[in-house]
Amino acid sequence: MKIVQSEKPKHISEIINASYSNLERLSETAQEKSSLSRHLKKNLKNFGRYIVSAYINNSGILVIKTSSPEFAARLRYEEKEIRDLCKKFGNVPVKIKISSK
Repeated sequence: MKIVQSEKPKHISEIINASYSNLERLSETAQEKSSLSRHLKKNLKNFGRYIVSAYINNSGILVIKTSSPEFAARLRYEEKEIRDLCKKFGNVPVKIKISSK
């Protein structure tokens, strides 16, 4: 049995260029997520320093991870301020989910 390859081998530059757009999109998504996280850390008065990460997922839910369960519980009382900060940043989450890492 002889296996015939229908496509000739691709040059490495073709492979890199084809996957570059996916990498660029991934990079933009990462930038957006880290920008929102930095914005909340900087502007959330007393509790921003306890935020480990914050991003809006594909469902429009703002997911905030904190350094401890105690600060996650405390941040739940700051939901209005968090929503206001997100609105100023240009993102309005449909829901906010706060948990510890």
